[in-house]
Amino acid sequence: MAKYLYILMFFLFFSCQNNEKVNTNNENLSQIFKKNCQTVQSYLDDFVNESIDYKKYYNDTCEIRGTYFNSTGSMSVQDRINIHKQMWSKYDFKISDSIEYLPGVNAKTKQIDGSVRFYFDWTTTNTENNKSITIPLYMSFDFDDEGKFVYLQFFGDISSAISSLE
Repeated sequence: MAKYLYILMFFLFFSCQNNEKVNTNNENLSQIFKKNCQTVQSYLDDFVNESIDYKKYYNDTCEIRGTYFNSTGSMSVQDRINIHKQMWSKYDFKISDSIEYLPGVNAKTKQIDGSVRFYFDWTTTNTENNKSITIPLYMSFDFDDEGKFVYLQFFGDISSAISSLE
């Protein structure tokens, strides 16, 4: 009987130890996710205000992918900077007042990894003719260990929205 009691105590001890590690890891990932959500919100606010410190947000090797007409695949951070400058010269932007950020998962492991996904409404106004359009978008951001973007993707009919404002 004592033998079974020792075996039971052994399993209970290691089960508790294992749960502690999982809980600590989940708490850590939760904190990373919250911090990354704040980074994304700050970035979106800076985009709307047409004042982004790209070094603050983007890893030097960040890959950016989006859906738009004549897309040639990924773009670099410098490409992104140039596109933003062109857009800001003619358009004003507004995003949804409240965004519900969703935790992302690692594509290989399917485990929550601190990445951020979300849906929101994006309003674009042509400053020359005052026409506006609002479209739904989906975005996701993956981060490096320093909290900078390493992969950013967006899905929505941005090209058609912009062309409809002309």
